[in-house]
Amino acid sequence: MIMLLLSLKSRRKLWLKVHLYLGLFAGAIFVLIGLTGCLLAFELPLDEWLNPRLMTVPTSKEHNSYLPLNTIVASGLKALPSNGKVISLGFPRHSGLAFDLWFEQPSPKASYQERHQIFINPYTAEVTGERLLIDFKRIWRNPFKDFVLRLHYSLGLASTGMNIVGFIGIGLLFSVITGLVLWWPSPGKLKKSLAIKYPSSTERLTFDLHKTFGFYSSFVLLFLIASGIYLIFPDYGRSLVGVFSPVSLPWPEFQSATFVSDKKTINLEQVVAITDTRFPEGDYRWIAFPNNEQGVYVVGKAEIGEVNQKSPYRRLWIDQYSGNIIHEVEQRNRSVGDLFIEWIYPLHTGEAFGFTGQMIILISGLIPTVLYVTGFIRWRQKRRAAKHHQLYAQTTK
Repeated sequence: MIMLLLSLKSRRKLWLKVHLYLGLFAGAIFVLIGLTGCLLAFELPLDEWLNPRLMTVPTSKEHNSYLPLNTIVASGLKALPSNGKVISLGFPRHSGLAFDLWFEQPSPKASYQERHQIFINPYTAEVTGERLLIDFKRIWRNPFKDFVLRLHYSLGLASTGMNIVGFIGIGLLFSVITGLVLWWPSPGKLKKSLAIKYPSSTERLTFDLHKTFGFYSSFVLLFLIASGIYLIFPDYGRSLVGVFSPVSLPWPEFQSATFVSDKKTINLEQVVAITDTRFPEGDYRWIAFPNNEQGVYVVGKAEIGEVNQKSPYRRLWIDQYSGNIIHEVEQRNRSVGDLFIEWIYPLHTGEAFGFTGQMIILISGLIPTVLYVTGFIRWRQKRRAAKHHQLYAQTTK
């Protein structure tokens, strides 16, 4: 690695230009991605804080245990629009939150589906409200948290924006690497290269801030950028990981094999009973409903200690008629490739290390702004110096 950096540094002027132009253009987008990432480090509590009437419910001695799941869902289905199609049921993360019933309905002004949520008090079965959650093409209609999320990974431009962000991410990888190449100190100057000289001129202070912030944050930024690229292009990422270790499909498709036209489907309480028999411990995160007459229930029930609590690895696929378990995945039967992929998202969001990890992500999200501002100022300083030098040279001829 050291020899490679030294070899690259011999072409300093080239890498300086690469670093400059990538920083000026891709860096501006990186600032937006970083600032939105700061907010998303705490996206769930932020969403609850901004929408207390919808999402939070009072608890008391009278209201300390959930009503039957069928009762809760039936209340939500009564509020479902005539053109709505139920998708899944989200479980509360703690006792002070409502259940959320997800559904799709056609967008009133376009030929695509919007996603909505109906919130239901688990102690009274009262519907606390409904909201549009995702309009993929008109993000200004979305709640603040989802608006920020769409800006973060797609600039609000749907699939086109995702591709743009993905390729910008690749450019940012090169920007960080070229920054390391330019920072790499000569023998005996390592200590000096890791410090900010003070007092010093404005030019020197700006340069030192840029290089020291860049170096100390480089490894975190490299991971966040690389993991972000994976999350934008997961199919390519899984294929790459699959070269080294087998990787399971995250959402394999199965059908209920016992469909009979007059046969009743099992209800949610039966789904929970089947799941609890197979996996007694852990916390429910969601249950996805069958999407058609041949569809299946998919249950996400997090194991104790799972690193990704929002989207658990452990899942069951259950026949909607017989209740047979068609397929299951859990931590004990995952491959090394599955384990690697399982960690990417919670590390990217900071969830993997709880509040400490989230704070690291929040602080890391501010770094692109510091680097961009100091880099831009330094570029302007050098341009002014070059103009003054050129003017001086002309006047002394």
